Amino acid sequence: MTEVGFLRRVAPAVLLAAAGGLLLYLLPSAGDADTSSGEDIGFTDAPGATSTAPAGGTTASSAAPANAKRVIKGDVINFRFGTLQVKVALQGTTIVNIATITAPGGSYQRYTDRAIPEMKSKILAAQSTRVAAASGATYTSMAYAQSVQSALDKA
Repeated sequence: MTEVGFLRRVAPAVLLAAAGGLLLYLLPSAGDADTSSGEDIGFTDAPGATSTAPAGGTTASSAAPANAKRVIKGDVINFRFGTLQVKVALQGTTIVNIATITAPGGSYQRYTDRAIPEMKSKILAAQSTRVAAASGATYTSMAYAQSVQSALDKA
């Protein structure tokens, strides 16, 4: 009789622990993220570094040339579906390219795949983060724009 009472108490605990382990396994991990940080976006990653010097002149040491080419990392944005971070290539004040460093993957990959290419093209075309979010991927779109804006604020 004591065996039945023991099984009634232990079996639910074992089942719940197994279900919890399965849920943790299914959640996206850092390894699921789209990590294309090695993507060549045209310039060096050193903040404020310039790849060309102005012809025939000198510049003040406290100011970067107007045509300075640089790559600036945006802030890591934590949002509902994970984390997102970008790096922005600038030439002077013009946004030349945007690369994704981290983005949600796993079961949220469909939102990432929808938002990032659309937001990248909209921001490059508008030269501003004040663009409409990708339909069906609003949270990811907003996180992308926030990371880009933080990079622009650092410039």
